[in-house]
Amino acid sequence: MRSFGLLVGLIVVVAVPAAAQQHVLDGSLWTRFETRDIDTGPRTTFTWLQTRVELASTFGPNVRVFAQVQDTRRLGEETSTADASADRLDLHQGYLELGQKGDRSPWARLGRQEYEVAFGRLVGTPIWSAVSRSYDGVTLGTPVGESARVELFGFQIAEATGSPNPEDEYLAGGWGIVPVTDEQTLHLIVVHDRDDAPAETARTTLMTQLDGDHGTVSYRIEAASQTGTVSGLDITSGTLLAAFASAPWADGRGRFGLGIDRYGGDATPEPGETAGFSDLLGRNHRFLGFADLFNDPRANTGGRGLTDVNVRATWMVRPGLRFRADYHRFTLVDGSGFTGGKLADEIDLEIWGEVIDGLDVRAGGSWVGADGPAQTLGLSAGDQVFGYIQLSAGFWGGGPGRSNR
Repeated sequence: MRSFGLLVGLIVVVAVPAAAQQHVLDGSLWTRFETRDIDTGPRTTFTWLQTRVELASTFGPNVRVFAQVQDTRRLGEETSTADASADRLDLHQGYLELGQKGDRSPWARLGRQEYEVAFGRLVGTPIWSAVSRSYDGVTLGTPVGESARVELFGFQIAEATGSPNPEDEYLAGGWGIVPVTDEQTLHLIVVHDRDDAPAETARTTLMTQLDGDHGTVSYRIEAASQTGTVSGLDITSGTLLAAFASAPWADGRGRFGLGIDRYGGDATPEPGETAGFSDLLGRNHRFLGFADLFNDPRANTGGRGLTDVNVRATWMVRPGLRFRADYHRFTLVDGSGFTGGKLADEIDLEIWGEVIDGLDVRAGGSWVGADGPAQTLGLSAGDQVFGYIQLSAGFWGGGPGRSNR
């Protein structure tokens, strides 16, 4: 699957006359310095470097090939200045596209590709990650009626090859986008993930999301349920309820928002059961704070569930440059066995935008006040401070990769 997109691309290049071909070279580079200091724990400091080069080729109105090579590294990680092993050099994307995604017509992508469902709660592309995420498989989409749309996807997450992948793993689903009114959009989502391990995972997630505007207020409401098995255990308390709303302030130069995310849980499931809701391959950083305490609320809380009450304020410092401040309070849904269910408070500050023509900056910091349950569950060894600064630039030719910057 990794080389499928490029293989198809080579076949098309040979088969189509050169006069009909159009090629766009694209690429980007960013570097990010990070530091994290944890009370009674380690202090880590390092610098990431991500480099991408990509080629988008059009061979006709309905045939396109996209290939993107990515190298990701921490500065100084090589064994010497002569080390050229490139441990994280990879084909990040390589696919054949029939039709054109985004047009009011059917389309298909076959190969290795980035993909995101709705707001990225269950399946997404975490652009904060230096490696990011891509999927091997096929995505299909078609308009329905005047304004609705349906997308289907099927990905092979792992193919059984012995070590390091002893079992096959799959992810498949569908996503319907239905405009309810001019101001409201309903998303209907089903995702099924499975592996073929002896203690099998066969889990189905049903989710609905409504987003829209009421006057100057923007909102998003989500509800989801998970059933099936995880590692041979039946899922219980597999629910998610979330809501977020924001409104403008200071004559529209900023917005103020309030939200809540509640992942179901149970500290004492019955024998043969496992509790909690997993957000699968979602963009946790977008929902649960920049300090990244949670990459899977089900696993991180031991199935006890998680509630995140959050407040957000944004401010336009000047055109093209924005500031954001977030506050999160994390608590356990089921705090049985602890004297209190509070996990942590988190404050995130960030400024981002174009500082000079062609150069973007993203800088910020987080403070986490970790309570006893967070330390007992291994979420943090103590209070922590996290800071970063990222610089990015690219030579944009209009290829698909730009949409993910």
